[in-house]
Amino acid sequence: MIDASHFDANVAYASVDRHQLQDFDPYIYRTRDGGRSWQRIDRGIPKGVYVHVVKEDPAHRGLLVAGAERGAFISFDDGEEWHPLQLDLPITSVRDFQFYGNDLIVGTHGRGIWVIDDASTLRQVAPALLEEDVHLFQPGESINVMRSGDDGTPLQKDEPQAQNAPNGAAIDYYLRTAATGPVTIDILDPSGKVLHTFTSDAAAAASQQQGRRPRRAAGIPNVSPLWDRTPVVLEAGPGMHRVVWDPVVADPTAPPNDFGRAPMKAVTGTFTARLDVNGKSYTRQFTVKPDPRLAANEAAAARAAQH
Repeated sequence: MIDASHFDANVAYASVDRHQLQDFDPYIYRTRDGGRSWQRIDRGIPKGVYVHVVKEDPAHRGLLVAGAERGAFISFDDGEEWHPLQLDLPITSVRDFQFYGNDLIVGTHGRGIWVIDDASTLRQVAPALLEEDVHLFQPGESINVMRSGDDGTPLQKDEPQAQNAPNGAAIDYYLRTAATGPVTIDILDPSGKVLHTFTSDAAAAASQQQGRRPRRAAGIPNVSPLWDRTPVVLEAGPGMHRVVWDPVVADPTAPPNDFGRAPMKAVTGTFTARLDVNGKSYTRQFTVKPDPRLAANEAAAARAAQH
């Protein structure tokens, strides 16, 4: 299988599968001179794990993924070194990849289709990052998805299905060692107003969550526990962590709902994520776009009104 580079007409990558010749080793090659010469680049992939496919990220030069008979691998340096990209993917044969926006779609043999939601963080990984004590990644561009008010007919229990990706902006951060105190992430609007706060303090996170749906002090509960969301508590240990901000805020201009509170409304635009850890702050701006189906619906309604 050959994949031409998206950035240089002289560069291409090839994977060679020789397992039917009783050769189960991985073979990946790269050319930088239009195919006149090829260099083998499969260091880091174990012996006996033959490769089916190699793909280059169309948005980031030097980021490669390889699908092997026993899993997925990634290279951040144009194939010089490979690392496992297993996450929660079962040990299975990986046959193809597709980069779709910020997502990475993984096609397997016998284990269905898997998606790494918002893989933009992978495009920012560099050796120097691992030397930093704290790193806040640049969030990828996200879409505030229009939600349906009708759940429809539930799928049958034997119907293959998986959870949808959480709606909102994925915010990733890296801690080299465990935080010495609470970790917080504030979401700010362009004026600097705090729209939402995530925290590693479990009690504070639970209190914030309960505050969205006030309960009666006694008697029959006015809110079913089925509607309660699990409080989001930030991780404060070493490693990579992610939290997703759902871009909704209270709408003070709308009539109060049945709980006496302002209903929520979706928001779009440019926002700032501010990470506070170990006495230091780190900020990143990010963009949330409206669901493109909203404009399509409005255009259809305008056309219908003209007839």
